[in-house]
Amino acid sequence: MNEKEQAEQLVNSFYSKRDSLGLAFCVNWSNAVQCAKIAVQLIINANPHSNPLNTEVESTMQYWLDVQREINKL
Repeated sequence: MNEKEQAEQLVNSFYSKRDSLGLAFCVNWSNAVQCAKIAVQLIINANPHSNPLNTEVESTMQYWLDVQREINKL
């Protein structure tokens, strides 16, 4: 999934939700965008910024920074 698609999916996942009884409710668009921004920031904060042991673990930092930029465009 590219960064723009990921951004849209995250915002949409917060935009339309169901409560514990399965009834649909909508959060306004602005709040859904803010929730997506918070979620991406948490992912970025949990992402390895460096690899001091020089193992083959790859950071997805740039991907999530790009997703964050795409959310800001929405």
